[in-house]
Amino acid sequence: MNQTSGKRYRSTVTKVDLPRGTLVEHDFPRIDYADAYQARLPVGLAVDVDSIARSIFLSVPRWIHTLMALRNRIVAPIGLKTPDWDAIESEEPRFQPGSSIRGFRVIERTEDEIVFGEEDSHLDFRLSILRQTAGDDIQVILSTVVRFNNWIGRAYFLPVKPLHEIIVPAMIREAIQTLVSSETR
Repeated sequence: MNQTSGKRYRSTVTKVDLPRGTLVEHDFPRIDYADAYQARLPVGLAVDVDSIARSIFLSVPRWIHTLMALRNRIVAPIGLKTPDWDAIESEEPRFQPGSSIRGFRVIERTEDEIVFGEEDSHLDFRLSILRQTAGDDIQVILSTVVRFNNWIGRAYFLPVKPLHEIIVPAMIREAIQTLVSSETR
């Protein structure tokens, strides 16, 4: 059991450079937007990348779920893809290429990185969940890369970017809290 038993763990999420040598770094020949957010797991919380991904997708804060439903209602009439945020194949998803969770398709993976993504008429994106270790120190890095396919993609991303920069750190914090809470039960 780790030292956070019985209380809310407050993780610090930091914006970092896109990690080098990762799958997501080379998914597109041209990247129009990229960001990465990193957080350290509490000492003693030893989890694999599948557990981290599961926690990120299954512990989405309600307000984010509501924003995604609103986004889908707004963009559906103009023909953009609307991922089903209720689509969960199982409570113990296996993140293998071709599978999906909440409308995010697994593109590729290694032991410590899972890349999700989608292609659409306006833009293509990849989302990487990376687990990095150095001794007892475990870092989670969530990276996003986007390639715009036309001016609609650029216009679409203008209001999405500031929300993305709030949503991603919130999802990481909630996922880590869920992992900590499940360990202390």
